[in-house]
Amino acid sequence: MDDSYDTEVSAVLLGFGMLDKAQRHAFAEQFNTFMYDSPQGQRRSMDVWSIQCRESENPTARMIAESSAVYAAGKKKRRKAKRSK
Repeated sequence: MDDSYDTEVSAVLLGFGMLDKAQRHAFAEQFNTFMYDSPQGQRRSMDVWSIQCRESENPTARMIAESSAVYAAGKKKRRKAKRSK
């Protein structure tokens, strides 16, 4: 795994580690649903989560929504660049 993946995975795991027991349980349930869902269902879940985070009172949640939008846009640009080579 390259460093950018290590950092991104570490950030998610750090966030998970800071959840309390009930939040970890809710996370695990939603994660399992997400993992076994179709690609379209996964996209719908991500859209809902993004909206929830953007509209949250929590500044960290809003920051994560903004960061994920920037990250997704960058991934799309990299894929297009690879295809055009």
